[in-house]
Amino acid sequence: MFQNRTKRHWVVGLALGASMAFLAGCGSSKAARVDDTMMARIPEEQLSEVRNAQLARTKAADNVTRAEVAVRDAERAAEVARRNGDAAESRMEAERAAVKAAEATGQRSPIAQAKSKLEGAQAGRAAADAEVSWHERKTDTAKAEKDLRDAELKVADAELNLAQYKALEKSGDVRARDMSEANFMSAVAEAKRGVEDARRNVDDQKRVEQDARAQWQRLRSQAPQGYGGSGNAD
Repeated sequence: MFQNRTKRHWVVGLALGASMAFLAGCGSSKAARVDDTMMARIPEEQLSEVRNAQLARTKAADNVTRAEVAVRDAERAAEVARRNGDAAESRMEAERAAVKAAEATGQRSPIAQAKSKLEGAQAGRAAADAEVSWHERKTDTAKAEKDLRDAELKVADAELNLAQYKALEKSGDVRARDMSEANFMSAVAEAKRGVEDARRNVDDQKRVEQDARAQWQRLRSQAPQGYGGSGNAD
């Protein structure tokens, strides 16, 4: 008896929960995107806000493309720095072999000269490594900026959808009844939060990049002429 009563309560509770979930879903299921074809019947004079939003979206998309190019440029510069680092390593090994050869002669002056060159090569290798690190951090910054541009594009998309919805509603199109302005506004707000997160990431990455650049400049200044790497500090 008790078991049957418990089972009935469980079934009723499950059904009630499902009903509430269904009702909640119905309240938020309205579309948050307007099909471009819906704009075709709206007079052009009523589309000024939509046109402005489209221009903003085009600009945001262009910025994404530029950011992609910047990432590729940074990756190429980092690869050049890595090759310079390999050359610095080879030079250091050659100077180390020269020291051993000089030591085999037992002559003080050649040994001192060889060791001096080895120290210069070691300093150059340290500077080259720091240059690689700086370029890798620059690449990370470029990628973070690309993420920011992507986030800004999402905002432009959401704002375009909102402008289209408002134009559709203002025109009296009955299809606007199947949409919710609150959903459009929520999509815009969520996209803007993504921009803020991406912008903070860019700021953090720029600080890391600046530290890496300062480290490279310090080590380059300590290396003898011709050993400090071939990168540009700009």
